[in-house]
Amino acid sequence: MTTKFLKKENLGKLIDTLIGEGSIFVAPRMGARQVVYAPVSKFEEIVFDYIIPINSFKEFLFPQTETVAAFSIHKEGVDLRGVEIEPKETVIFGSRPCDAASVASLRAVFNWDFKDEFYNRREDKAVVMTVACTKADDSCFCTTVNLTPDSQKGSDILLQETSGGDYAVEAITEKGKGFMDRFNNFFEPLPTAYSPLPTVDIKPIAGVDVQKVKEWLKDTKHYENPLWQELARKCIGCGACTFACPTCHCFDIVDEGSAFEGERIKNWDACQFEFFTLHTSGHNPRDTQYKRWRNRFMCKFNFYPNKFSSRGCVGCGRCIRVCPVRLDITEVMEEISSLR
Repeated sequence: MTTKFLKKENLGKLIDTLIGEGSIFVAPRMGARQVVYAPVSKFEEIVFDYIIPINSFKEFLFPQTETVAAFSIHKEGVDLRGVEIEPKETVIFGSRPCDAASVASLRAVFNWDFKDEFYNRREDKAVVMTVACTKADDSCFCTTVNLTPDSQKGSDILLQETSGGDYAVEAITEKGKGFMDRFNNFFEPLPTAYSPLPTVDIKPIAGVDVQKVKEWLKDTKHYENPLWQELARKCIGCGACTFACPTCHCFDIVDEGSAFEGERIKNWDACQFEFFTLHTSGHNPRDTQYKRWRNRFMCKFNFYPNKFSSRGCVGCGRCIRVCPVRLDITEVMEEISSLR
């Protein structure tokens, strides 16, 4: 598709126009202590010098909490009323390619045996504007899981920074093309001379063989391997990794309210929590933390890719950055890769 040019000054005008139309513009901005994806109201709030926000943008497609129904109880019975959502257009600017790649993973699980209209309507109204990575840190490992710092997967529009602070812009999907056509006064023809910044060179982790990891995990005799207890010994079950992860999607549904009326609410949940698999009988098939951490690793590299043919891990490195005990998933990948 045709490549266009977006000047920073026109980005500000685009934001003003979208917000004036009632859209939500999400971008990297400074949170309490770190850069986060969050709605912005003006150009000046955007942080441009960042590696990756500490949170993923999945919360704008799959909110941490949302009401899915309301109920009332009376002597004739129970009335359960569904909730209709009409999400606003949400433009996600500054997404990193690893984050954009996670959209396919979320779409797969929310359209598996049941089509979740709450998710689908939000994704339908979202435009993902990804900026290729020009820097990385030690926690980035996208190339190890077969992505790249300029991957197009999951993006509607891909931007490449230039030395002047502007962007070369390419529409990846029809949605992205339609967005650029709609605001064509802000997207200019590509100049004959411009200097794109090179994408960062992230070397795959030499000791990791993802295919070997997958094959080892598929062999059921390794499920009870004592190695799991050693590898996950540090895990404290805080769930930070799952909440930060762009592909983790577990949720719980609870009823909240009074004895006679209330709401049915969908909340994020995490396989790392002790009560996640607790049965009413009191039995818990994952009764110790290493079993819960084993499940998460198996989900990333066995259960999820085999069930949905999409990525369980995109190599963003958030789980490494947020872990309070520095349990590094790539070290586990290396350990399993080294096994005969």
